Amino acid sequence: MNRAELEDHLLQYIAHRKSLGYRQVPAGTLRRFVHDYTEEYPAESIQVGHVLDWVTRGTRSPQTQSGILCAVRDFLRFVSVTDQTTGIPDSHLLRSPRRSAPYIWTTEQLQTLLTAAKGVQPHRGLRAAAYVAVLGLIASSGLRISEALHLQVADVCLDAEQPHVVVRETKFKKSRIVPLHTTVVKRLKDYADRRTRHCHARRAHTFFVTDRGQPIDQKYMERWFAGITDKIGLRTPPGRRPTIHSLRHTFAVRRLTQWYEEGKSVWELVPNLSVYLGHVSPAESYWYISATPDLLNAASDRFSSYLSSGDPS
Repeated sequence: MNRAELEDHLLQYIAHRKSLGYRQVPAGTLRRFVHDYTEEYPAESIQVGHVLDWVTRGTRSPQTQSGILCAVRDFLRFVSVTDQTTGIPDSHLLRSPRRSAPYIWTTEQLQTLLTAAKGVQPHRGLRAAAYVAVLGLIASSGLRISEALHLQVADVCLDAEQPHVVVRETKFKKSRIVPLHTTVVKRLKDYADRRTRHCHARRAHTFFVTDRGQPIDQKYMERWFAGITDKIGLRTPPGRRPTIHSLRHTFAVRRLTQWYEEGKSVWELVPNLSVYLGHVSPAESYWYISATPDLLNAASDRFSSYLSSGDPS
């Protein structure tokens, strides 16, 4: 297959994915694949071995290789509908990367982080208050950073009988209602009160904004977070920084740990946690059980009790 033909298939594939509602299509990666493959193997049918060579070349990490292979495989399935000579790599050709253990924050570390957020410039500006509120919301509810920053004013229901936020069609195109603890409600109301005192901010539709009413920029906040955790001296054992997403991990692990300590039926409650976190399936939530020694030991103790008594709770 020549380059023009494969590029035409790619344009059709991208349009097809978008028509199905996919928000993210790895177009850049697929364009590089089409360019490189047709450069090296002009006018040849696509072969699995050649695809695998392209995916694994260079210094790409196992996680990156796995993601690229998945993207290319989906594209080649599309191509094979009209060109049955197209080779499609199996999913087992590359070892599935293991998920790293999440960074779990201590209460003291969280307090240090929130104190640092209060010092974000400009001093006494709304950005600092927004950072504190966003980080506190993520740590206490397990929201993704993108979910928190995309909340609209109408989505934050602090005066409802059961205060909550409405997370609308984020990852996996799911919407959900996330109840809030009373302590979180108080902090968010403090931020909302400060927000109303800034004329540009109170006219904005996005809930978390700067003094000028502009939405908090995720990349800018993540750069600040990386810098402040470096300054605080936080590191995982291999020397990697914790990320904002690790606050979500911490929430999930603490909730599971608390359920174990209270003697509750964790296996029955995990699907509830999955819905609360917006996971695509409960399997993603079960991963947290092995996240910390304490949680893993609690699960092991519960399993031992089940073996001896037959009680699966």
